[in-house]
Amino acid sequence: MVAVNPEILIWARKTAALSVDEAARKLGFRDTKKRTATEKLNMLENGETEPSMPQLYKMAKVYFQPLLVFYLNQPPAEIDRGEDFRTLPQKTMDAKGNAHLKLLMRNVKVAQNLIGDALEDDQADILPFVNSASMSTGVMALATTIREMLDFDLETFRKAKTYRKAFAYLREQIESRRIFLLLLSDLGSHHSTIPVHVFRGFVYSDNLAPFIVINRKDAVSAWSFTALHEVAHLFLGSSGVSGQWGNLRIERFCNQVAGEILFPSRERNAIHLNPDHGIERVADRIGSIARANKLSRAMVAYSLYLTGRIDELLWHKLNSKFEDDRQLETERANDDNKASEGGPSYYVVRRHQLGNALVKLTKQFVDTGQLQPTKAALVLGVKPLNVYPLLNPNAARVRG
Repeated sequence: MVAVNPEILIWARKTAALSVDEAARKLGFRDTKKRTATEKLNMLENGETEPSMPQLYKMAKVYFQPLLVFYLNQPPAEIDRGEDFRTLPQKTMDAKGNAHLKLLMRNVKVAQNLIGDALEDDQADILPFVNSASMSTGVMALATTIREMLDFDLETFRKAKTYRKAFAYLREQIESRRIFLLLLSDLGSHHSTIPVHVFRGFVYSDNLAPFIVINRKDAVSAWSFTALHEVAHLFLGSSGVSGQWGNLRIERFCNQVAGEILFPSRERNAIHLNPDHGIERVADRIGSIARANKLSRAMVAYSLYLTGRIDELLWHKLNSKFEDDRQLETERANDDNKASEGGPSYYVVRRHQLGNALVKLTKQFVDTGQLQPTKAALVLGVKPLNVYPLLNPNAARVRG
Protein backbone atom coordinates (compact mmCIF):
# COMPACT_ATOMS: atom_id res chain seq x y z
CA MET A 1 0.00 0.00 0.00
CA VAL A 2 1.10 3.57 -0.75
CA ALA A 3 0.52 6.62 1.44
CA VAL A 4 -1.34 9.19 -0.69
CA ASN A 5 -3.18 12.34 0.30
CA PRO A 6 -6.86 11.41 -0.21
CA GLU A 7 -7.56 14.95 -1.43
CA ILE A 8 -5.45 14.20 -4.51
CA LEU A 9 -7.53 11.12 -5.30
CA ILE A 10 -10.71 13.21 -5.16
CA TRP A 11 -9.14 16.04 -7.20
CA ALA A 12 -7.85 13.66 -9.90
CA ARG A 13 -11.25 11.98 -10.26
CA LYS A 14 -13.07 15.30 -10.52
CA THR A 15 -10.65 16.65 -13.14
CA ALA A 16 -11.68 13.70 -15.31
CA ALA A 17 -15.37 14.61 -14.75
CA LEU A 18 -16.16 11.21 -13.24
CA SER A 19 -18.62 10.45 -10.47
CA VAL A 20 -17.57 8.00 -7.78
CA ASP A 21 -19.75 5.30 -9.37
CA GLU A 22 -18.27 5.90 -12.85
CA ALA A 23 -14.71 5.98 -11.56
CA ALA A 24 -15.14 2.78 -9.54
CA ARG A 25 -16.37 0.98 -12.63
CA LYS A 26 -13.58 2.31 -14.87
CA LEU A 27 -10.97 1.42 -12.24
CA GLY A 28 -12.20 -2.17 -12.25
CA PHE A 29 -13.50 -2.25 -8.67
CA ARG A 30 -16.06 -5.00 -8.10
CA ASP A 31 -18.89 -5.52 -5.67
CA THR A 32 -18.27 -8.09 -2.95
CA LYS A 33 -20.37 -9.40 -0.09
CA LYS A 34 -18.81 -6.89 2.30
CA ARG A 35 -18.63 -3.75 0.11
CA THR A 36 -19.75 -2.39 -3.21
CA ALA A 37 -17.27 -1.07 -5.77
CA THR A 38 -18.37 2.49 -4.98
CA GLU A 39 -17.83 1.96 -1.26
CA LYS A 40 -14.30 0.71 -1.92
CA LEU A 41 -13.41 3.88 -3.81
CA ASN A 42 -15.08 6.02 -1.15
CA MET A 43 -12.88 4.40 1.47
CA LEU A 44 -9.76 5.32 -0.51
CA GLU A 45 -10.95 8.89 -0.97
CA ASN A 46 -11.86 9.19 2.71
CA GLY A 47 -8.43 7.98 3.78
CA GLU A 48 -9.79 4.83 5.43
CA THR A 49 -7.62 2.65 3.21
CA GLU A 50 -4.55 3.32 1.09
CA PRO A 51 -4.24 2.52 -2.63
CA SER A 52 -1.97 -0.20 -3.94
CA MET A 53 0.57 0.50 -6.68
CA PRO A 54 -1.56 -1.29 -9.33
CA GLN A 55 -4.50 0.88 -8.29
CA LEU A 56 -2.42 4.06 -8.62
CA TYR A 57 -1.24 3.01 -12.08
CA LYS A 58 -4.86 2.43 -13.06
CA MET A 59 -5.94 5.79 -11.61
CA ALA A 60 -3.20 7.56 -13.54
CA LYS A 61 -4.53 6.03 -16.76
CA VAL A 62 -8.25 6.51 -16.07
CA TYR A 63 -7.86 10.06 -14.72
CA PHE A 64 -5.34 11.09 -17.42
CA GLN A 65 -2.77 12.14 -14.83
CA PRO A 66 0.97 11.49 -14.56
CA LEU A 67 1.75 8.99 -11.79
CA LEU A 68 3.90 11.55 -9.94
CA VAL A 69 0.82 13.68 -9.26
CA PHE A 70 -0.35 11.14 -6.68
CA TYR A 71 2.81 11.65 -4.65
CA LEU A 72 2.29 15.39 -4.16
CA ASN A 73 1.40 16.72 -0.72
CA GLN A 74 -1.51 18.72 -2.10
CA PRO A 75 -3.43 18.84 -5.38
CA PRO A 76 -1.46 20.92 -7.92
CA ALA A 77 -2.39 24.54 -8.53
CA GLU A 78 -4.43 25.34 -11.61
CA ILE A 79 -2.40 26.36 -14.67
CA ASP A 80 -3.34 29.67 -16.25
CA ARG A 81 -5.04 28.65 -19.49
CA GLY A 82 -5.94 32.14 -20.63
CA GLU A 83 -9.45 33.39 -21.34
CA ASP A 84 -12.49 31.41 -22.41
CA PHE A 85 -13.69 33.05 -25.62
CA ARG A 86 -16.45 30.52 -26.22
CA THR A 87 -20.17 31.25 -26.03
CA LEU A 88 -22.09 30.18 -22.94
CA PRO A 89 -23.41 26.78 -24.16
CA GLN A 90 -19.89 25.60 -25.00
CA LYS A 91 -18.66 26.68 -21.57
CA THR A 92 -21.30 24.70 -19.70
CA MET A 93 -22.50 21.75 -21.80
CA ASP A 94 -20.64 18.43 -22.10
CA ALA A 95 -18.94 18.26 -18.70
CA LYS A 96 -16.71 15.37 -19.74
CA GLY A 97 -15.61 17.09 -22.94
CA ASN A 98 -14.77 20.27 -21.04
CA ALA A 99 -12.87 18.28 -18.40
CA HIS A 100 -10.81 16.61 -21.13
CA LEU A 101 -10.22 20.01 -22.75
CA LYS A 102 -8.82 21.38 -19.49
CA LEU A 103 -6.45 18.44 -19.25
CA LEU A 104 -5.36 18.86 -22.87
CA MET A 105 -4.73 22.57 -22.31
CA ARG A 106 -2.72 21.72 -19.19
CA ASN A 107 -0.58 19.26 -21.13
CA VAL A 108 0.08 21.76 -23.92
CA LYS A 109 0.88 24.48 -21.37
CA VAL A 110 3.48 22.20 -19.78
CA ALA A 111 4.99 21.57 -23.24
CA GLN A 112 5.05 25.30 -23.98
CA ASN A 113 6.77 26.08 -20.68
CA LEU A 114 9.46 23.47 -21.33
CA ILE A 115 10.12 24.67 -24.88
CA GLY A 116 10.03 28.31 -23.76
CA ASP A 117 12.58 27.65 -20.99
CA ALA A 118 14.88 25.85 -23.45
CA LEU A 119 14.62 28.71 -25.96
CA GLU A 120 15.36 31.22 -23.21
CA ASP A 121 18.44 29.24 -22.18
CA ASP A 122 19.41 29.21 -25.85
CA GLN A 123 19.04 33.02 -25.92
CA ALA A 124 16.53 32.85 -28.75
CA ASP A 125 15.23 36.11 -30.20
CA ILE A 126 11.91 37.40 -28.93
CA LEU A 127 9.13 37.28 -31.54
CA PRO A 128 8.23 40.93 -32.23
CA PHE A 129 4.76 40.30 -33.65
CA VAL A 130 3.31 38.81 -30.44
CA ASN A 131 1.13 41.40 -28.67
CA SER A 132 2.03 43.98 -31.32
CA ALA A 133 -1.52 44.98 -32.26
CA SER A 134 -4.93 45.75 -30.81
CA MET A 135 -8.47 45.75 -32.12
CA SER A 136 -8.05 49.48 -32.78
CA THR A 137 -5.51 48.44 -35.45
CA GLY A 138 -8.50 47.47 -37.60
CA VAL A 139 -9.40 44.33 -39.51
CA MET A 140 -7.92 45.32 -42.87
CA ALA A 141 -4.64 46.60 -41.43
CA LEU A 142 -4.06 43.55 -39.21
CA ALA A 143 -4.98 41.15 -42.02
CA THR A 144 -2.39 42.83 -44.23
CA THR A 145 0.24 42.71 -41.48
CA ILE A 146 -0.34 39.00 -40.82
CA ARG A 147 -0.30 38.19 -44.54
CA GLU A 148 3.04 39.97 -44.93
CA MET A 149 4.55 38.49 -41.77
CA LEU A 150 3.69 34.96 -42.92
CA ASP A 151 4.64 35.70 -46.54
CA PHE A 152 1.28 34.10 -47.31
CA ASP A 153 0.32 33.89 -50.97
CA LEU A 154 -3.42 33.42 -51.44
CA GLU A 155 -3.06 32.13 -54.99
CA THR A 156 -0.63 29.41 -53.88
CA PHE A 157 -3.05 28.43 -51.12
CA ARG A 158 -5.97 28.16 -53.52
CA LYS A 159 -4.04 26.26 -56.19
CA ALA A 160 -3.36 23.39 -53.78
CA LYS A 161 -4.98 20.19 -55.03
CA THR A 162 -6.70 19.37 -51.73
CA TYR A 163 -7.78 21.07 -48.54
CA ARG A 164 -5.04 19.19 -46.68
CA LYS A 165 -2.35 20.45 -49.02
CA ALA A 166 -3.68 24.00 -48.77
CA PHE A 167 -3.51 23.76 -44.99
CA ALA A 168 -0.04 22.20 -45.19
CA TYR A 169 1.17 25.26 -47.12
CA LEU A 170 -0.32 27.65 -44.54
CA ARG A 171 1.03 25.56 -41.67
CA GLU A 172 4.52 25.67 -43.13
CA GLN A 173 4.35 29.47 -43.36
CA ILE A 174 3.12 29.73 -39.76
CA GLU A 175 5.65 27.28 -38.31
CA SER A 176 8.53 28.97 -40.15
CA ARG A 177 7.86 31.98 -37.88
CA ARG A 178 8.42 29.77 -34.79
CA ILE A 179 4.73 29.41 -34.07
CA PHE A 180 4.02 25.83 -33.03
CA LEU A 181 0.82 24.58 -34.67
CA LEU A 182 -0.57 21.29 -33.33
CA LEU A 183 -3.54 19.17 -34.42
CA LEU A 184 -4.93 17.57 -31.26
CA SER A 185 -8.34 16.34 -30.17
CA ASP A 186 -7.78 13.89 -27.32
CA LEU A 187 -5.55 12.87 -24.42
CA GLY A 188 -3.93 9.97 -26.20
CA SER A 189 -6.85 7.66 -26.91
CA HIS A 190 -10.23 7.78 -28.65
CA HIS A 191 -11.87 7.37 -25.23
CA SER A 192 -10.91 10.98 -24.47
CA THR A 193 -11.88 12.55 -27.80
CA ILE A 194 -12.99 16.17 -27.42
CA PRO A 195 -15.82 17.05 -29.83
CA VAL A 196 -15.74 20.16 -32.01
CA HIS A 197 -18.74 21.57 -30.16
CA VAL A 198 -16.50 21.83 -27.07
CA PHE A 199 -13.63 23.67 -28.74
CA ARG A 200 -12.38 24.55 -32.20
CA GLY A 201 -8.93 25.83 -31.23
CA PHE A 202 -6.87 27.43 -28.50
CA VAL A 203 -3.73 29.53 -28.31
CA TYR A 204 -1.03 30.28 -25.76
CA SER A 205 0.41 33.67 -26.60
CA ASP A 206 4.11 33.91 -25.78
CA ASN A 207 6.95 35.92 -27.33
CA LEU A 208 9.32 32.94 -27.25
CA ALA A 209 7.17 29.86 -27.80
CA PRO A 210 3.62 30.58 -28.98
CA PHE A 211 1.48 27.46 -29.29
CA ILE A 212 -1.68 27.03 -31.37
CA VAL A 213 -3.85 23.91 -31.15
CA ILE A 214 -6.57 23.05 -33.66
CA ASN A 215 -9.17 20.40 -32.95
CA ARG A 216 -8.29 17.84 -35.63
CA LYS A 217 -11.81 16.39 -35.41
CA ASP A 218 -13.05 19.54 -37.09
CA ALA A 219 -13.49 19.48 -40.87
CA VAL A 220 -10.14 19.76 -42.66
CA SER A 221 -11.62 22.62 -44.67
CA ALA A 222 -11.98 24.60 -41.42
CA TRP A 223 -8.40 24.15 -40.17
CA SER A 224 -6.89 27.05 -42.12
CA PHE A 225 -9.47 29.55 -40.91
CA THR A 226 -9.00 28.45 -37.29
CA ALA A 227 -5.21 28.67 -37.64
CA LEU A 228 -5.37 32.28 -38.83
CA HIS A 229 -7.98 33.13 -36.21
CA GLU A 230 -5.53 32.00 -33.53
CA VAL A 231 -2.63 33.84 -35.22
CA ALA A 232 -4.74 37.00 -34.90
CA HIS A 233 -5.01 36.26 -31.16
CA LEU A 234 -1.20 36.10 -31.01
CA PHE A 235 -0.94 39.59 -32.50
CA LEU A 236 -3.40 40.77 -29.85
CA GLY A 237 -1.40 38.99 -27.14
CA SER A 238 -4.46 37.09 -25.94
CA SER A 239 -4.34 33.46 -24.80
CA GLY A 240 -7.44 31.31 -24.56
CA VAL A 241 -9.84 28.83 -26.09
CA SER A 242 -12.14 29.53 -29.03
CA GLY A 243 -15.35 27.87 -30.12
CA GLN A 244 -17.63 28.05 -33.12
CA TRP A 245 -18.42 31.55 -34.34
CA GLY A 246 -18.04 33.23 -30.93
CA ASN A 247 -20.12 36.29 -30.19
CA LEU A 248 -17.52 38.10 -28.07
CA ARG A 249 -16.12 41.23 -29.70
CA ILE A 250 -12.57 39.88 -29.77
CA GLU A 251 -13.73 36.61 -31.34
CA ARG A 252 -15.66 38.39 -34.04
CA PHE A 253 -12.63 40.58 -34.71
CA CYS A 254 -10.29 37.60 -35.07
CA ASN A 255 -12.84 35.88 -37.32
CA GLN A 256 -13.00 38.97 -39.52
CA VAL A 257 -9.20 39.12 -39.75
CA ALA A 258 -8.95 35.44 -40.73
CA GLY A 259 -11.78 35.90 -43.20
CA GLU A 260 -10.14 38.93 -44.79
CA ILE A 261 -6.92 36.96 -45.35
CA LEU A 262 -8.59 33.91 -46.89
CA PHE A 263 -11.63 35.52 -48.50
CA PRO A 264 -10.99 39.24 -49.09
CA SER A 265 -13.87 41.68 -48.85
CA ARG A 266 -13.45 42.73 -52.50
CA GLU A 267 -14.42 39.16 -53.47
CA ARG A 268 -17.24 38.86 -50.93
CA ASN A 269 -18.77 42.12 -52.11
CA ALA A 270 -18.99 40.78 -55.67
CA ILE A 271 -21.14 37.82 -54.60
CA HIS A 272 -24.91 38.06 -54.89
CA LEU A 273 -27.20 35.41 -53.41
CA ASN A 274 -30.97 35.29 -53.63
CA PRO A 275 -32.53 33.72 -50.51
CA ASP A 276 -35.76 33.24 -52.49
CA HIS A 277 -34.01 30.50 -54.47
CA GLY A 278 -34.21 28.24 -51.41
CA ILE A 279 -31.62 27.09 -48.93
CA GLU A 280 -30.44 24.14 -51.05
CA ARG A 281 -29.55 26.31 -54.06
CA VAL A 282 -27.91 28.93 -51.83
CA ALA A 283 -25.93 26.18 -50.06
CA ASP A 284 -24.83 24.76 -53.42
CA ARG A 285 -23.65 28.20 -54.54
CA ILE A 286 -21.72 28.70 -51.32
CA GLY A 287 -20.27 25.20 -51.70
CA SER A 288 -18.91 26.08 -55.15
CA ILE A 289 -17.30 29.24 -53.78
CA ALA A 290 -15.83 27.33 -50.85
CA ARG A 291 -14.30 24.58 -52.99
CA ALA A 292 -12.76 27.06 -55.42
CA ASN A 293 -11.10 28.95 -52.56
CA LYS A 294 -10.17 25.95 -50.33
CA LEU A 295 -12.47 27.15 -47.55
CA SER A 296 -15.23 25.58 -45.52
CA ARG A 297 -18.79 26.32 -46.53
CA ALA A 298 -19.56 27.52 -42.99
CA MET A 299 -16.67 29.99 -43.13
CA VAL A 300 -17.85 31.41 -46.45
CA ALA A 301 -21.41 31.76 -45.17
CA TYR A 302 -20.21 33.37 -41.95
CA SER A 303 -18.08 35.89 -43.86
CA LEU A 304 -21.05 36.76 -46.05
CA TYR A 305 -23.18 37.21 -42.93
CA LEU A 306 -20.61 39.49 -41.23
CA THR A 307 -20.52 41.74 -44.28
CA GLY A 308 -24.30 41.83 -44.69
CA ARG A 309 -24.46 39.72 -47.85
CA ILE A 310 -26.90 37.34 -46.13
CA ASP A 311 -29.10 37.97 -43.09
CA GLU A 312 -28.83 36.34 -39.67
CA LEU A 313 -31.77 33.97 -40.18
CA LEU A 314 -30.32 32.54 -43.39
CA TRP A 315 -26.89 32.28 -41.77
CA HIS A 316 -28.28 30.19 -38.90
CA LYS A 317 -30.14 27.91 -41.33
CA LEU A 318 -27.04 27.42 -43.45
CA ASN A 319 -24.80 26.85 -40.44
CA SER A 320 -27.18 24.21 -39.11
CA LYS A 321 -27.23 22.44 -42.48
CA PHE A 322 -23.45 22.56 -42.84
CA GLU A 323 -22.97 21.22 -39.31
CA ASP A 324 -25.34 18.31 -40.00
CA ASP A 325 -23.46 17.56 -43.22
CA ARG A 326 -20.11 17.73 -41.39
CA GLN A 327 -21.23 15.21 -38.79
CA LEU A 328 -22.41 12.82 -41.52
CA GLU A 329 -19.09 13.16 -43.34
CA THR A 330 -17.22 12.48 -40.08
CA GLU A 331 -19.27 9.34 -39.44
CA ARG A 332 -18.62 8.09 -42.97
CA ALA A 333 -14.90 8.79 -42.62
CA ASN A 334 -14.82 6.87 -39.33
CA ASP A 335 -16.59 3.93 -40.97
CA ASP A 336 -14.10 4.02 -43.87
CA ASN A 337 -11.17 4.06 -41.44
CA LYS A 338 -12.54 1.06 -39.56
CA ALA A 339 -13.05 -0.85 -42.79
CA SER A 340 -9.60 -0.08 -44.18
CA GLU A 341 -6.50 -2.05 -43.28
CA GLY A 342 -3.05 -0.71 -42.53
CA GLY A 343 -2.49 3.04 -42.69
CA PRO A 344 0.32 5.26 -41.45
CA SER A 345 2.27 4.22 -38.37
CA TYR A 346 1.73 5.68 -34.92
CA TYR A 347 4.91 7.76 -35.24
CA VAL A 348 3.94 9.20 -38.63
CA VAL A 349 0.53 10.21 -37.28
CA ARG A 350 1.99 11.68 -34.10
CA ARG A 351 4.59 13.71 -35.98
CA HIS A 352 1.83 15.13 -38.19
CA GLN A 353 -0.21 16.05 -35.12
CA LEU A 354 2.71 17.80 -33.45
CA GLY A 355 4.02 19.57 -36.55
CA ASN A 356 7.50 19.76 -38.02
CA ALA A 357 8.53 22.84 -36.04
CA LEU A 358 7.95 21.26 -32.62
CA VAL A 359 9.41 17.87 -33.58
CA LYS A 360 12.59 19.37 -35.07
CA LEU A 361 13.19 21.78 -32.21
CA THR A 362 12.59 19.08 -29.59
CA LYS A 363 15.07 16.83 -31.38
CA GLN A 364 17.62 19.64 -31.37
CA PHE A 365 17.21 20.17 -27.63
CA VAL A 366 17.39 16.43 -26.90
CA ASP A 367 20.52 16.05 -29.04
CA THR A 368 22.23 18.94 -27.23
CA GLY A 369 21.16 17.70 -23.80
CA GLN A 370 18.95 20.72 -23.09
CA LEU A 371 15.93 18.43 -22.78
CA GLN A 372 16.11 15.06 -21.06
CA PRO A 373 13.97 12.27 -22.60
CA THR A 374 11.53 12.45 -19.68
CA LYS A 375 10.86 16.14 -20.34
CA ALA A 376 10.85 15.62 -24.10
CA ALA A 377 8.13 13.01 -23.52
CA LEU A 378 6.00 15.69 -21.84
CA VAL A 379 6.54 18.04 -24.78
CA LEU A 380 5.63 15.37 -27.33
CA GLY A 381 2.82 13.76 -25.33
CA VAL A 382 4.32 10.27 -25.52
CA LYS A 383 5.98 7.76 -23.22
CA PRO A 384 9.75 8.28 -22.66
CA LEU A 385 10.50 5.06 -24.56
CA ASN A 386 8.75 6.49 -27.63
CA VAL A 387 10.78 9.70 -27.73
CA TYR A 388 13.74 8.31 -29.72
CA PRO A 389 11.76 6.58 -32.52
CA LEU A 390 9.46 9.61 -32.79
CA LEU A 391 12.34 12.03 -33.21
CA ASN A 392 14.35 9.70 -35.45
CA PRO A 393 11.98 8.41 -38.18
CA ASN A 394 14.69 6.58 -40.15
CA ALA A 395 15.79 4.65 -37.06
CA ALA A 396 12.14 3.89 -36.26
CA ARG A 397 11.69 2.31 -39.73
CA VAL A 398 14.82 0.23 -39.35
CA ARG A 399 13.67 -1.08 -35.99
CA GLY A 400 10.25 -1.87 -37.42
